[in-house]
Amino acid sequence: MKNVYVSLLIGFLWVIPQVQISAQTAADYDSLDIYIKNAADMFGMPGIAIGIVKDDKIVFNHAYGFSNTETKTEVTPETVFAIASCSKAFTTACLSILADQGKINWDDRVIDHYPEFQMYDPYVTSEMRIEDLVCHRSGLQTFDGDLLWYGSDYSREEVVKRIRFRENSYSFRSHFGYQNVMFIAAGEVIKNVTGESWDTFLSKNIFNPLNMNSSTTSITELDFEGNVAWPHVDGEPIQFINYDNVGPAASINTSVNDMLKWIKLLLHKGMLEDSSTVFSSAQYYQMVSPHTLLNAGKAETPGEAHFYGYGLGWFVYDYQGKKVIQHGGGLPGFHSKTVFIPEENVGYVILANQLSGMVEAMYRKILDMHLGAGKKDWAKLYFEGEQKQKDREKKYMIDKEEARVHNTEPSLELKAYTGIYEDKMYGKAEITLTNGELQVCLLPTKDLFTAQLNHWHYNTFSFSFNDPFLPEGFLTFFPDQDLKPSYFTIELENPDFHFYKLKFEKVEQ
Repeated sequence: MKNVYVSLLIGFLWVIPQVQISAQTAADYDSLDIYIKNAADMFGMPGIAIGIVKDDKIVFNHAYGFSNTETKTEVTPETVFAIASCSKAFTTACLSILADQGKINWDDRVIDHYPEFQMYDPYVTSEMRIEDLVCHRSGLQTFDGDLLWYGSDYSREEVVKRIRFRENSYSFRSHFGYQNVMFIAAGEVIKNVTGESWDTFLSKNIFNPLNMNSSTTSITELDFEGNVAWPHVDGEPIQFINYDNVGPAASINTSVNDMLKWIKLLLHKGMLEDSSTVFSSAQYYQMVSPHTLLNAGKAETPGEAHFYGYGLGWFVYDYQGKKVIQHGGGLPGFHSKTVFIPEENVGYVILANQLSGMVEAMYRKILDMHLGAGKKDWAKLYFEGEQKQKDREKKYMIDKEEARVHNTEPSLELKAYTGIYEDKMYGKAEITLTNGELQVCLLPTKDLFTAQLNHWHYNTFSFSFNDPFLPEGFLTFFPDQDLKPSYFTIELENPDFHFYKLKFEKVEQ
C-alpha cells in the first residue's frame, strides 16, 4: 500500500466502553499471539516483531514473518528495523541529559546555541526556544519541509537552513504542526553545545549505558547480510533510502530486544538497574507532560480521553483512567510504535517492515488487553479502514481520468520546456528532452525523483517517480505572456510530502 499510513505517526483516539481491569495471564498472551498471527495474514504483513515488558519482566517477545520476503529470512526479536519517528524521544532524552548537566535550559533561545537557525518570520527566529523545537508548535504545518530531507543529498545543516523559505501556516505556538525539521534543528543544538554530533552523543549517553548493541543512527552502520529487516511496499522488498540527514527526527535503527531496554529505562524514569541515572526524574516528567494540546473530544463517554497532548518527543493522553505515553513512526517500508503506561508498569514496542494499519491495530489491542477495555476487534476495524483508503485512491485516479481533456496538445514545442527551474526552498529541477520525450529530475533527490513526462492534456504531463512508495503525479507548466515557460507545479496526492507547495520557476535555458 502506497502513501497511506505515514500519517499514522500522529496516532488516533478511540472511544471504548470501560470494564473491570484484570491482571494478564499466560493464556492472555497465548491468545494475543494467535491474534497477531491472524492479523499478519489479514494485512499481508511481511514481518513484524512485538515485545512487552510488565513489572520489569519481559512477558511477551515474539516475531512473525520475514525480514525479506525474497530471501525468506525470518524475523526474530534481534532483527533490526528502522524505527522512524520513535527516534524523537531519544533526542529529547539527550536534551534532558544536557539540561541535567546545566548546559542548556528548555526555555533557552535556539539562536543562543545555534546562531545560524532562522525561520521565515524574524520574530519566530528570535523567540523560538529549545522546548518549542520538540513539541510541534513552531507555526509550520504538519510535515512542512519534509521534502528537504526525504531521499535528498542535503546535509542536516542545509535542511534546517532551507526551512527559512517556508512561510508559517499558523501563528507561533498557536497550533500543533508535526515537525521533523525542527527536531533536526534540535540535533544541531546538541552538536553546538557538546562539540559532538547527535549520533555520537546519543550512542555515548544512551545506547552504551543501556547496552543497546544492535542500535545505530545510520544505515551505513547496518550489516545488510545480517539480521536486518528490509523495507517493503505492497509486500515486495524495496531498496533502503539513506535517512542520515533526518537524524534526530527519524534515523534510528534498532531491535525489539534493544527497545525493551529503552522502555525499562522510561518506566524507571531515567534510572538504570544499578541505580545510576541517564536522565533525572525531573527531566522525565518534563518530557511526558503535555506542552502542546490537541483535540481530545468531548470526554463525555466512559473510557474516552479527557486530555490529549504532545510532550517533548511523546504523545500523551488518558485512557481508561490511566496515562498513556506513546509515539509512532513511519517511513516507506517501516512502521513502529513505542508505548508505556507508568501506572500499570507496562510498556511495549511494535516494529514492522511495511507501513500498515496492523501496527496501529496491535497497539490498540495490547492497550485494551492491559487496561481491561472492551474486546474490540481492532485488526478488523483497521483493515476495513485500509481498504477504504485504497478505494479512495482508486477513485482519485478515476476522477482524474474523467476530467482529462483528450486530443489536446502542449502550448509550446517540447524543447521550449527544457531548462533549469528552481523552488526557493526545495532547490533546482531540470527538464530535459531525450528521443522526443521530456524528463523531469528534482536535482537534490535525483535518484528518487526522476521520471519521464507523458502528455496528459494541455500543458499538464503525468509521471511516476523512481520511488515505488509514491503514486502517479501530474506536472503542469505555466507559460508567461510571451508564451515562454515561466514555472511548473506538481500535483502528487500524498499526505506526508507537500509537493503542492513547490513552485519551480525557470532560471536557466
